[in-house]
Amino acid sequence: MSIELPGHVVIQRRDGRREVLLHRSMAVISDDKIEIKSARGTVVLPLIGLALAVGAGTLMASRGTGLPFWLLVGLLLFCLFMVPFSVMSLIGSIVGADVVIDAKKGSATWQQGYLGMGIGTRELVPFHKIDHLEVTIEGDQPDRWREETDSLRQFALTLVKKSGKRLTLAQVPVPAYGQADGMDRTLAVGNAVAALTGSAVVLPEGWELVEIDTATGDPVPAKKPKRRSSRPA
Repeated sequence: MSIELPGHVVIQRRDGRREVLLHRSMAVISDDKIEIKSARGTVVLPLIGLALAVGAGTLMASRGTGLPFWLLVGLLLFCLFMVPFSVMSLIGSIVGADVVIDAKKGSATWQQGYLGMGIGTRELVPFHKIDHLEVTIEGDQPDRWREETDSLRQFALTLVKKSGKRLTLAQVPVPAYGQADGMDRTLAVGNAVAALTGSAVVLPEGWELVEIDTATGDPVPAKKPKRRSSRPA
């Protein structure tokens, strides 16, 4: 199944898949699977943890006999905790996924994310139990005290089950002046998920789909319907 996505929010990957940047995460989209996983920048902290553990091990190996006993115990415990934590977090940042929508399996899966890695299933939703997808926005309503809107818009894509349970797929916070981009990214992922699951996307009140010229960024005028002749045959 070929999924059409707007080019101005999509990054083409070398492996042929496409990705849409979200909030500290990204949606990696192929024709039969969508993975919502941590952004590439999340590998920084695990690498720092590994570097600190290597430094602590080097210090114990080179100056172990000259260090106080309490410091050696502390460094050893630090290494025992930091090494597995950093390694699993690094693997999770590279190959793990928080949510997987798989057309071949016919289900959407939310992973547990233990120690930063998608291990085990927290929620499994077959496609036939999905009622609809919903895009929500926070921060666009005036404050009841000052009658002013927030300077930040929080977009969210939520999967709503037929039972009424709501599960968050993605979040996109943007400045108020960039809310159109936030909606485009959220809706791009929503349309991709809807294409795989066969569900519909519900937009917030006051929003409507408008065709945009990607070259200029301006809305494309709607074509006027041709006037039908009422002449008798």
